[in-house]
Amino acid sequence: MYNDCLRLAGLEKKPLKGLLTNGKVYVKKDESGVEVLLEKGYGEKLNGEVEFSPWETLYLVGEGWLEVFDEKTGEKLGFEKLVEIFSREDRSVWSKYLVYRDLRSRGYVVKKGFGQGVDFRVYERGAYGKEAAKILVYSVFEGEPIPIKNLISLLDSARNMKKDVVIGVIERRGEVVYYALSTFNL
Repeated sequence: MYNDCLRLAGLEKKPLKGLLTNGKVYVKKDESGVEVLLEKGYGEKLNGEVEFSPWETLYLVGEGWLEVFDEKTGEKLGFEKLVEIFSREDRSVWSKYLVYRDLRSRGYVVKKGFGQGVDFRVYERGAYGKEAAKILVYSVFEGEPIPIKNLISLLDSARNMKKDVVIGVIERRGEVVYYALSTFNL
């Protein structure tokens, strides 16, 4: 399956080369194969380059689609080193990666969330680029408390935007279980 994905993405011969600059990973927009990844919902175009989020980077490195080099030293950075670097900036990068990886493996396009603890916007299969994301995902480790007022605020905002809210709970073994949230009046 891995080789099929690489062939489809036009990356069969070599992975994309990314540079880690100030905690962010960039790939030149004209590099072979990057357009296919953009079409599949990976990365964001910025001034002739494509920027990948930390969890996208970890996913693509883990799948063999991306190699990341330190801009200052030229050193190739492995998966574990990238986790260490990204965790300095965002302590929840590991939980976000686990949920991101799980959603991607289920065939969803996953983009960065916005405010109120929303980690991701999730597009229905086949809807990316055609419709807005319909699902907002909030990721949390099993046993981690979530203030109820945060959930109520999130649900109110989501209802106003006509979106569904899902909590991705990462179990101790690293598996992700999803719970849909909704409101009702008695």
